[in-house]
Amino acid sequence: MKKRIAAACFAGLFALGIGSQAAHAEYYVEKGDTFYKIAKEFDMSLTDLISLNKHITNPNKIKVGDYLVVRTGTETQKDLVDYARSLQAVTAYQYGGNNFPYETDCSGWVQGIYKKFGVNLPRVSRDQAKTGTPVKFQDLQIGDLMFFSTAADKHITHVGIYLGPETKAFISNLNTEKDVEILSSWGTWSREHFMWGTRYKL
Repeated sequence: MKKRIAAACFAGLFALGIGSQAAHAEYYVEKGDTFYKIAKEFDMSLTDLISLNKHITNPNKIKVGDYLVVRTGTETQKDLVDYARSLQAVTAYQYGGNNFPYETDCSGWVQGIYKKFGVNLPRVSRDQAKTGTPVKFQDLQIGDLMFFSTAADKHITHVGIYLGPETKAFISNLNTEKDVEILSSWGTWSREHFMWGTRYKL
C-alpha cells in the first residue's frame, strides 16, 4: 500500500513539474502514445523501456501526462540518475534483499541501477567502494557513487548516487523507515560520514 501511494505522489509531482530538477531522461506521455511507439521513437526495445519504468504498474494503460524514463543515448549519467529517481515509488528497503528493484538495501539498489547501464558492481558497499575511479567530494559529478561510513574503524557502511552539482544532493535507499530518499550532500550527516566517491565509464 505504501508504495502504491508513493507511486501516485511521484506521478503527480512530475506532472506538476515539481521535483524534476536534474531530470533529463524524461518523457511525458502524449495522446496516442503506446509503450511500443515510445520505445521505437527512442530506439529502445520494448522490454528495455518496460524494465526502466517499474513505477508504471500496467504498461498497457498509460495516460496522457504519465512520466516515463527513456534512454537519451547521449547523456548516460543523467539517464541513470533519472532512473534512480523513478524508483522512489518502487523500492522498499530490505537489508540483504536481492529482489531489485522491489526489495533490497542500499548496495543492492545501486548494483541494480548500474547494471541497467552496463556496469557490474560487487554486491556490498564496502566492495563497491574499491571499484571505479576515486573521486573527492569537491570533484563529484552527476551519476558518481558516494560512499559513507558510520563505523568506528571507518569501513564503508552506506552508498548513494550523486544527483549533480546543481542539486547538491544524492539519492539512496536508506532504511526500512524511509526507503529511497533524496538528501543534501552538504547536510551535517553527509559531510560527517562521507569517505569518497567513485566514477565509472558509462
